[in-house]
Amino acid sequence: MRLSAGFLLRFFALAAALFALWSFGGAGDLYARAVIAATNPLMRVMSGFWVSEVRPREGGVDVFIRSAATAGRPDEIVPFQPREQFSGLIPFLALLGATTGLSWRRRLRALAIGVAALFAFHMGLTLMGPYMTGIPQSRFGLEWMRRINRMIDVIYAFYGLVGYAGLPFLLWWALTRRERAESSRESSSRPPDTKRVRTSPDRR
Repeated sequence: MRLSAGFLLRFFALAAALFALWSFGGAGDLYARAVIAATNPLMRVMSGFWVSEVRPREGGVDVFIRSAATAGRPDEIVPFQPREQFSGLIPFLALLGATTGLSWRRRLRALAIGVAALFAFHMGLTLMGPYMTGIPQSRFGLEWMRRINRMIDVIYAFYGLVGYAGLPFLLWWALTRRERAESSRESSSRPPDTKRVRTSPDRR
């Protein structure tokens, strides 16, 4: 399949509809809650923190965490917005929906694999939440805490950029490559349309 004007129009139309559903229809917050619920047990094992509350607010949800070491103190808010950080799901779904030449079986297979991969990626992003507050690394002293914080800032920025811009496209490309190649070969192998030329009878 070639990236035609029709493909781009389908992609942008689907992306706009999905963005509206994600931002204004509550789909983004529901997805965020699912990712957080799946990540919470792993977070507790890896950092000793767990999500104590997911509080809705205008523009998304706020995530609060606590640990046994912070008992008696107010819960810490994680400085990231899941609705924005997890929105890489939108371009993947729009790309997949705009792709023609896929059977329903292959489309559903690509959908399941792609969503699962993005879900796992977003879980990894959520696992970084406690370290974004600076509390776990504070026990190493001020100098090391600053170094770790700088490293976390770089990793988080790269992680978020890849998850939004790079990974959705790579997943779409890998999961639909064979079908797009077959569709392109079929299109190129079709004989060109020939117009019938009408001939008038010879006049004597």
